[in-house]
Amino acid sequence: MANVQLIQVGERAGQRLDNFLLGHLKGVPRSRVYRMIRSGEVRVNGSRRRPNSRLEINDQVRIPPIQIDERRESADAPRAWLEKIKNSVLHEDSDLIVLNKPVGVAVHGGTGEPFGVAETLEQAFGDANMQLAHRLDKATSGCLVITKNRRTLERFHSAFRNNEIGKTYDAYVQGEWPKGKSMVEASVERFHLANGERRVRISESGQPSRTLFEVVARCTEATWLCVRPRTGRTHQIRIHTQFVGHPILGDRKYGNRKFLPRAPRMMLHARALELPDIGEIAAPIPSEMVSYWEQLR
Repeated sequence: MANVQLIQVGERAGQRLDNFLLGHLKGVPRSRVYRMIRSGEVRVNGSRRRPNSRLEINDQVRIPPIQIDERRESADAPRAWLEKIKNSVLHEDSDLIVLNKPVGVAVHGGTGEPFGVAETLEQAFGDANMQLAHRLDKATSGCLVITKNRRTLERFHSAFRNNEIGKTYDAYVQGEWPKGKSMVEASVERFHLANGERRVRISESGQPSRTLFEVVARCTEATWLCVRPRTGRTHQIRIHTQFVGHPILGDRKYGNRKFLPRAPRMMLHARALELPDIGEIAAPIPSEMVSYWEQLR
């Protein structure tokens, strides 16, 4: 049996606790790692933490002894997955990569997900320092920023948090979007269902949220919108369109599951980011969205 480990976070500051542990405990089953966090065997500065809590540079992580027979051969991502990630690069420089994240790909592994983008960056690009600067929902495709060093990570965390990065999305919504409806301001509150699933709702006690909308095209049953969120709340675009009465097509959390023709995916795509000192990075609208719009027409 190994001894208790006390690990200084250092250059891995900003990483989630679960991903920090998964990276450090190569070959330990994911279920065991999460069990250690939930049970309090893992401590950060002597205290319990949630799996998604962010670590800081001076944090010290206590990792309990791990039985040798608890280890298994590391579950590497399939080659096809790694090729999909490597082939999705839109921009790369010495500090960061921007990916065109495919739909259906989670940014973090977790319940029901053996791995996500975050857990496979080192495999795909051979750089252990790479970290996500922000998130996209699994069902959303498009621009995702990956940083290569702590300095850039901190800079982009701050820029995203302070809404200094312009974000543009394409969304197909149900019905005819109201003429003249160019902005939604409605506070958003996070909550969890009885099964633990994360959701959001409009609530006066929530966080102030603002989204700008512009009509790109219309057809009989749907509207194509250019969306520019001015705040970065969880599921903000999805709940703001639902609030107006025109949910995103294919959205299984907030949309109309009976709408026909059935959407092959959620019709939301992170088309472009306006990055400091770089300019606009754009991801072409996916072919399945183009085909679906033609079908709607």
